[in-house]
Amino acid sequence: MKNELLAKYILGEANTKEGQRVEQWLEESEDHQREFRQLKRRIELGSKRYKYGVFDPRQAIQKVKFPAKAHYLRILPVAASIIVLISSVLWFWNKSSFQETVLLSRTGETKIFYLPDSSRVTLTGDSRLTYNAQFGKTNRELALRGEAFFRVKRDTSKPFIVETSLIQVEVLGTSFQVIAEKLQAEVCVEKGRVKITTQDKKQESILETGMSVKYGKKDRKLMISTKEDKGEQQILKFDNAPLSEVIETLNEYYDSHVTLPADYATLRITVVFKEASLEEAIEIINRTLDIQLTI
Repeated sequence: MKNELLAKYILGEANTKEGQRVEQWLEESEDHQREFRQLKRRIELGSKRYKYGVFDPRQAIQKVKFPAKAHYLRILPVAASIIVLISSVLWFWNKSSFQETVLLSRTGETKIFYLPDSSRVTLTGDSRLTYNAQFGKTNRELALRGEAFFRVKRDTSKPFIVETSLIQVEVLGTSFQVIAEKLQAEVCVEKGRVKITTQDKKQESILETGMSVKYGKKDRKLMISTKEDKGEQQILKFDNAPLSEVIETLNEYYDSHVTLPADYATLRITVVFKEASLEEAIEIINRTLDIQLTI
């Protein structure tokens, strides 16, 4: 029952229909009668502030303190503020959480990036890697289109997962290469272990150092091979890239420690390494630039 109607009844301002509603409400329970008596005492105290014969029930309600309902009314603005604040925080959190970072490399170039968790990725050719603002905080999930080589920082609490249109790659080791195209995906494990799962969840496999897998959209079969089966399959492309960047990539790729002399720091090179060992790559650089790098 509204306090306004009860106040009108108590002070004789209610019409016949309103009076009947109040009386029926009073007969329903002792709690209603108790609430009525408490309200009546406060209305009588509050009405003393007004001249005899003059009564504005809305004004009386504003002047009288009702313990339960008035308290509820007082907290409404606060509650509304809290709701607005929470909504704003959730909106901002959701928006920031789903904001994506996009890493790109163009055709013919190789780029090196460090991810928020300190993992390192080398993008080759026309490639695109995306992750959201929670990467490194609550997850380590990325989406790849193109070709990338990953050297992953160990964190057992947050799996490092690379999603492609055809397969999912979950890192159980440290470094691997992923080639994600529309019709085919390929993963080569340079060091460590990775778990491969097809997007339809029907096939999965564990790859270890030196192993690779191909998965085609047409045949939909995981074709696994070892390094002995297929030989070295590394393909690295550089387009007018600083020699320092090339050497850094090779060191990461082959887990080597080739040192670049300061005299060579300003040199640039365009080169493609396909199925080449580290020794062969260094020899190609030396012949191309007429220098003498050593391993």
